[in-house]
Amino acid sequence: MTQFRYLYGAVYILENQLAQRVKVGMTINDVAGRLRDANDKWLEHKVTCQICGGRRLAKLNGFEPRLVPKHVVSGEQCPGSNALPLEGDLTLAKAHVENLKVRLSEVSGNEKASAMRRLNTLEERIMLRPQHSRAVGVWQIGTVFYTECAEQVELLSHGFSKERLDKVAPFGEVFCCSPSDCQHRLRTDPLY
Repeated sequence: MTQFRYLYGAVYILENQLAQRVKVGMTINDVAGRLRDANDKWLEHKVTCQICGGRRLAKLNGFEPRLVPKHVVSGEQCPGSNALPLEGDLTLAKAHVENLKVRLSEVSGNEKASAMRRLNTLEERIMLRPQHSRAVGVWQIGTVFYTECAEQVELLSHGFSKERLDKVAPFGEVFCCSPSDCQHRLRTDPLY
């Protein structure tokens, strides 16, 4: 049985009419901030490091390719710093996968488990990236409602929308359906 925290917060539906997608989420903070973040990722203003998978805001320099800014992971500069992001190239990511495979034979225990998780995550990112079509449309706030059990409503909405999950979206909790269908499903939830 799942234990829920009863947090007063907002459950929101972000809509992308052109892409026929919705994003369901919850926050105890600012919904407008979530909207900005979704658009930054969707429009690739926030890019993904090929090595660590971290997202960073990239400066737009005219027609030059945007590079992932310098960043630190586990106290060391990430080798994906100052390189093309995953959205623009997979070369560095594929080379890192090969290095991780070689390293697996040299480590054991927790270190091996950690390397295996990183390898599996990176292979999945590489596989999904070419399937994601370039961003269409922009996100807008569709519906916001406040409840004492925001976390529970959000998780339940993901359960009944699981069959419509967009598995290749550049971020999570994106569903392939119309905003009105999503709103209808949420309204039929007894917690709404």
